[in-house]
Amino acid sequence: MSKSLGNILDPIEVIKNYGIDQLRYYLVKEVSLGNDGNISMENLKNCINNDLANNYGNLCQRVFSFIKKNCSNKIPKELKLKEQDLKLINELKNNVPNLIKLINNQKLNEYIKLVVSFSFEANKYFNDSEPWSIKKKDPLRMEAILYTISEQIKNISILLNPIIPESTEKILDIMNINKADIKIETINKKNSINHDKELKKVSILFKKIENDN
Repeated sequence: MSKSLGNILDPIEVIKNYGIDQLRYYLVKEVSLGNDGNISMENLKNCINNDLANNYGNLCQRVFSFIKKNCSNKIPKELKLKEQDLKLINELKNNVPNLIKLINNQKLNEYIKLVVSFSFEANKYFNDSEPWSIKKKDPLRMEAILYTISEQIKNISILLNPIIPESTEKILDIMNINKADIKIETINKKNSINHDKELKKVSILFKKIENDN
């Protein structure tokens, strides 16, 4: 790294402009523990935009806003789930032992890449399921989709919590998940979501970084 080449990242400046969670996420994802890594401001911005703003953060905001408008601001209870619903949830749950192993072996970048892949899959599930197009003709199916995606957001947030604690605690607080329940055991815990309590107010979770030019 060289000041003359302009490829030094000032961590204080990055935290001030983009946030400590964003910097922590980027460094953990891009640099293997104990090894050198290729980091740059452009890669940092792309990582924040693609993984956090456009993917995970956008998913949370879309789902929470939809629940507010269509379900009295309450996460629906578990209904009869279809194969695609169970596949989404179980793929994450079945990978928990593997994720624990990655953490124990200090393979944090592999851990985070696997977790964020679940977020991309959750986005695809939500888009493909189109709850907005069936809310009138099949409201029970809509609620099953919203239960499924909310459960997945909860689980992804718990898995991301060691990496981006401030942001995930904000998301889980919106869902009325107690701080004491932000632990990996909660992923398989029944009734960890309070379906009778309204979601808290949603704000912008991850600000998208616009290009300077």
